[in-house]
Amino acid sequence: MHKIALLCASMLLPIAFASAQSNIRLSTVEGVENEDLMNVLRFQGINYNKVKFSGTHLWGKDFKIFIRDYENGKLIKTHEIFDSKEEEFFKLKEQEFNFNVLVQGTSNGKAKFDFRFLGFGVVKELNLGVAHKDFILKSFQAKSEELAFPVNQNHSILTFIMPYKTKAKSMQYPDVIGSGIRPEDLGRHFKIPRYFLIDVRFD
Repeated sequence: MHKIALLCASMLLPIAFASAQSNIRLSTVEGVENEDLMNVLRFQGINYNKVKFSGTHLWGKDFKIFIRDYENGKLIKTHEIFDSKEEEFFKLKEQEFNFNVLVQGTSNGKAKFDFRFLGFGVVKELNLGVAHKDFILKSFQAKSEELAFPVNQNHSILTFIMPYKTKAKSMQYPDVIGSGIRPEDLGRHFKIPRYFLIDVRFD
């Protein structure tokens, strides 16, 4: 039994070491600089976020993007949006990786997620409940900072989230950065009816 435990530990060490030593950095920017275009996005109810990864450890990596769907604090489904391993062409060959995320609540009760990469895009529509509304797209990264980003791990970068009811009966969006609550636990902690996590993984 002791030998088996040592073998398992030795298998996990390279993964943990690779994740700890990653020099990949994440930055996100909400909205666009052009005020006229930003007003159009607001009018259409479109949330917009620019995502940028940088670092030499991106070179040669494959990436996956997921959306995790939480209802009443429980994960109800994980949607795979894109897996670069499906085509060798999409393997990262630069030290910078950028894409944009647009999310819109539609008139037919859906959330439309649009991921815009260089030269192509992926759209995913997910059903919302009748009472699920007033979502906004929030980042887990402070505006003026870059975050270290691991490899060989799923990691949440954005959340499309509803407000919660405070003790004073007002509606408020959670502080997803300063609360110290793990993304997976936001629903249970704040009693949020529905929210989505957008995850990225590099391998």
